[in-house]
Amino acid sequence: MDQNLKRISSGLKLPPESRERIRARLASCQDQKEDIPVKKGSMKPRIPLIAAAVVMAMALTLTAGAISRQFFRNDIIVDCREEIPDPADNSTAPGWVVFPIPKPPSTLEKMIESNRFKSDGWSSIETIDGGMATGYFRWDGFELLDSTPALRSRRVTRADGAEKLEYTAENPVSLVDTLTGHISFDLSWMGQHYDYVPDANFSYVITDPKGSYVEETLGALYVKPDESAYVQLTFDNTAEYDGSGLSYVISGSFEVAYYYTNSDGYEFLIQMDNGNVWASCRSGHSNISLYGAYLTEDEIEDILDNLSLFFPE
Repeated sequence: MDQNLKRISSGLKLPPESRERIRARLASCQDQKEDIPVKKGSMKPRIPLIAAAVVMAMALTLTAGAISRQFFRNDIIVDCREEIPDPADNSTAPGWVVFPIPKPPSTLEKMIESNRFKSDGWSSIETIDGGMATGYFRWDGFELLDSTPALRSRRVTRADGAEKLEYTAENPVSLVDTLTGHISFDLSWMGQHYDYVPDANFSYVITDPKGSYVEETLGALYVKPDESAYVQLTFDNTAEYDGSGLSYVISGSFEVAYYYTNSDGYEFLIQMDNGNVWASCRSGHSNISLYGAYLTEDEIEDILDNLSLFFPE
């Protein structure tokens, strides 16, 4: 891992200060066994707030292979396009650039319709497709296990023996226990401060033809009590390591773009533009994402601080 990071950072054709900043971003990681509380303030942390001595100790531990760590793979904020490596010069850094969506957010009505797709079509074969991992998006048939609103369940299958256990529920809290524990989180605070949209949620766990774990997902839609804003939360985990290339965000292309380390010690990239809000925390296997409309920075940070996140080994 250290050699890969050094190869990537040393190959970037950038000014020394830019290269060091990107190298620090690539190397930043999170100790799974230690919570690092961060207080809000006017200064937005650009990297996880971990002391240099701790970082060195973690690197040594990684080399020894004693403890597995989570490495953040969030998009990299740069000040200008010139800081992005040219993919023609460096094949390890393709330099994808993320731009804001020019349109304002979808209406709440459209979000509800989209998120109720599974629940509204629970007995229809038209609603069984879906998945993240390559080769696990299309499915052949399904068996209904339970159709009660409290917790619907069905077994979705393919001819090769792969299987997807899929769920929806009136309240997304009921879906948390349908996952395997690869991602740990708590939706209690969300239920106390936002209204869940009934049946606008889903979860699933996929296994391959041999019964081995492939991936899992939970998604849920919430709205402020006065319906002035909404937020969609998605929790993903996949067994297949995310080896995709680096992506970059030019800070001036968004109205707001900054890194925020939540109270559980996880780094999020927060972006805001034209009423849209995005927040995401990516590791090699997990992705926690928030998409919403008309939320403030404080509201976004409050949500992220109260998810009780944990990525187990």
